[in-house]
Amino acid sequence: MKKMVALISALAVLIIAFSGCVGDDNPAVNGTEPDSPGAKVNPDESAADISELENLPEGFEYVGSLPLNETDIKDSYNAENVSGILGGSEGIYTYNETDFYLDVIELKDTEAANNLITAYKSSFPEFQNESRFVEESFNGHSAIRITDSVTLGGKAVPRYSYIWNNENYVIVAFGNTAESSPVRQLAEATGY
Repeated sequence: MKKMVALISALAVLIIAFSGCVGDDNPAVNGTEPDSPGAKVNPDESAADISELENLPEGFEYVGSLPLNETDIKDSYNAENVSGILGGSEGIYTYNETDFYLDVIELKDTEAANNLITAYKSSFPEFQNESRFVEESFNGHSAIRITDSVTLGGKAVPRYSYIWNNENYVIVAFGNTAESSPVRQLAEATGY
């Protein structure tokens, strides 16, 4: 009987140790916990893995993903002079019959990621009466909210995107909506 208790106790200790229930209080490295501040991209995850969110905000639906090659990225992000682009993925989502996108771009290092963000921001002229770029914080990091506009029915309608990097990845959330809050919800859902 004593051997059985000792064996069960040892087994319980091993299960707890391997499950991560006891540890150094660091957040999960895979960023799947919605409140994991400053979560780092898991090196085993690809851009396609990151662009397909598992924990979607209420009302969002995942439609699919498309690969992004270097040419696509350079064209879309004004990054003709940025080197170190390895590829990426675009996750496609819907919310209230509106399309949303989550681009995840892998670069060779953090410097290349920062260069891509700088190049993209430089493609937007400054607004006269307000700032086009607003720094916001979520998931333990800052991101830049970019305000752009499209013309619908002869009127300028705002469009929003969030861009930030997590080490050598650049993540961009955007959608076909005049509201910034659902775009931010999608950005926050990355956990990064």
